[in-house]
Amino acid sequence: MVKQQHITHAQELRLQAVHCKQHNQSWSASKIGKHIGCNRMFVSRWLTRHQQTGDINDKPRSGRPQIADAAAENYILMAAQLPECTSAADIAAKTQQALGLKLSGSTVTRLLKRKGLQHLTAKVVPMLTVKQKLARVKFAKAALRRERCSWRRVMITDSKYFRLHAMGKPAGRWCTPATREVVARPKHSVAAHVYMGVAFHGATSLKFVTGTHKQVSKYTDPKSKRPYRGLAQQEYTDVFHDHFIPEGNKLFKNAGQWADKWQMQQDNAPAHKTPTNMAYIAANVPGGHFLAWPPNSPDLSPIENLWSWMDIKLHKLDKCKNIEELKERLEQVRQSIPATLLHNMFDGMKARMERVIELNGDYIGK
Repeated sequence: MVKQQHITHAQELRLQAVHCKQHNQSWSASKIGKHIGCNRMFVSRWLTRHQQTGDINDKPRSGRPQIADAAAENYILMAAQLPECTSAADIAAKTQQALGLKLSGSTVTRLLKRKGLQHLTAKVVPMLTVKQKLARVKFAKAALRRERCSWRRVMITDSKYFRLHAMGKPAGRWCTPATREVVARPKHSVAAHVYMGVAFHGATSLKFVTGTHKQVSKYTDPKSKRPYRGLAQQEYTDVFHDHFIPEGNKLFKNAGQWADKWQMQQDNAPAHKTPTNMAYIAANVPGGHFLAWPPNSPDLSPIENLWSWMDIKLHKLDKCKNIEELKERLEQVRQSIPATLLHNMFDGMKARMERVIELNGDYIGK
């Protein structure tokens, strides 16, 4: 049998195929393939090659030979995990210092990409206290104790600011300094502050509230004697009375399920959880409030995923010229929300609750 040092996995399979044929002449290529775990064509090709040439190595290939061998590749992968190696140049320098192998940063980058690695910045997540983690676990356990389809009868409400101009970092692209794109951006972007309710069966229409460009609160702060600059408790109660409750009733009635039992779930923003609002929900929502939402826990809410989906869809459309166009586009995006997206979101809540318990209340991602 042909012996080979430092063989690859593919070469090992070739050796096994040749070994099986030498010791079992009656075995077919199919039987050898089943025995070693590969297909018939692979076995047939390498048996024929070995019979003709006595060799199982790859034929010489065109192009520059690979600089890093298997040992160097393993070292580069190890160096990539070191805290002091934050760039390809750092890894190349570390490899040269340890192995005496001179590599360029480009070579290291190609190797790491070939191994499935990406150069990513650290993901920033909420800093949770012990008390908050315990509250998250308590919430998850309480939710799991409810009946299996409980989340299907819940409407989750939340708000978000959508901006006329994208405020994130512009996407990069290959260019010369002379052809580099210039993006004009205002210091303060015009925004729309919107509330929405979502359930397994659909989403309510959008409700634009104070915080939206040129939308002034009709309620006055008794201290300053001026209109509230943000959402006041009274305005949030109006949103419930005039928007969420009638649209929630309509949503569940049209679905033919939970019309007399549906529940409301909101986060614990100060304007949301006042005694007045909680009493109003208890009196006007058929099933009342679902559960007290744990603090600092946006990762537990599926509506956060929906906001992200809408934001991506919004910025794929033509740029809005003013706040009215932004409102129209937002409603257009809202109407295009796929039913399957909502179904997956709400049916996935059980897995979210199980995950947060598994992690002892730690951040679970979105």
